[in-house]
Amino acid sequence: MKNMARLGITLMLICAAAGLGLAVVYAKTKPVIDQRAQEELLAAVRAAMPDAEEIVEETKDGETYWLGKKAGEIVGGAIKVSSAGFREPIELMVGFNAEGKVSSVAIISLNDTPGIGTRVNDKAWLDKFIGVENPMAVDAITGATVSSSAVKGAVKKAMDFMAAIVAPSVTDGPIDIARVPDGTYTGKGLGLRELEVSVTVQGGKIVEVKVTRHEESPGIADPAITGVPKKMVEQNKVDVDVVSGATFTSEGIIEAVKNALRPHVQTSGKPALDISKIADGTYTATGLGLKELEVAVTVQDGKITEVKVVRHDETPGISDPAISKVPKAIVEKQSVKVDVVSGATFTSEGIMEAVEKALAGAPTK
Repeated sequence: MKNMARLGITLMLICAAAGLGLAVVYAKTKPVIDQRAQEELLAAVRAAMPDAEEIVEETKDGETYWLGKKAGEIVGGAIKVSSAGFREPIELMVGFNAEGKVSSVAIISLNDTPGIGTRVNDKAWLDKFIGVENPMAVDAITGATVSSSAVKGAVKKAMDFMAAIVAPSVTDGPIDIARVPDGTYTGKGLGLRELEVSVTVQGGKIVEVKVTRHEESPGIADPAITGVPKKMVEQNKVDVDVVSGATFTSEGIIEAVKNALRPHVQTSGKPALDISKIADGTYTATGLGLKELEVAVTVQDGKITEVKVVRHDETPGISDPAISKVPKAIVEKQSVKVDVVSGATFTSEGIMEAVEKALAGAPTK
């Protein structure tokens, strides 16, 4: 028994000494390991922005990212993102150019099945993300669906965060629905794939939002396709909360509605034109296409019932599609802002200008 006790004490002392030794080694090597990891991270950042003369580290909403500058101007950006892979999280460094487009994708941490999941590290496949609008539309690697989806999701996360930072748009920000003229507008956005919406505005309020086309995952996307439009109508705003479990679809719907409405927001100090308050009658005004043109607009019971181009000197043949289609679109959408006809932009814009002037000068009920 004494020998057993002595042996136990000896083993305990050996383990304690070994543990102490490991602790000492860890304490001495940890700073070196951390420094090496930081150097590797910064090397990945520099590789993502090769044209940058200066790299600045920034933080927003708890996320760290880097901006590359040259002569004081932003020439790119980079962010480290991760997503759950088949075994462990996959870490990526995603680079952006000055236009806010993806310029590079590099995997910096990957522990997956050799020869299967590790194929997501293939440069040819990663290069498919460069310049894409929707990373979720990049084809997955056969046999490595989980890992492929993880990379695609991580790239989309990076794009959602960085695009507006690197190349902020003057049109960013909430949409003032009160400045959107009455009408029904269409727009496209990117969920898992491209989707399209129809948005109806009346009296400064969103009265209907419909997802008219999509290829989202059946079942998974359904709560977003019904819930997000409903929230927009109830709250009368575009930026509503996403639906849990259907984030990409929710964000795609929000993006599509913004794309539908933003081109029609009136930025001047005057309020949006309320067609429903215009007195019945026919009103005329001129606009400028390639040359001056004149329209006659008929309103009845608060709706535009007819638009005619009554005089113009536009180019025969070239302007004809706009002269026939734009008035029809204005009546159908009940809006003075509709899509221009390709190849006849000036004529299209001239007609819309004339219609808007005719209605803006019309008496109200």
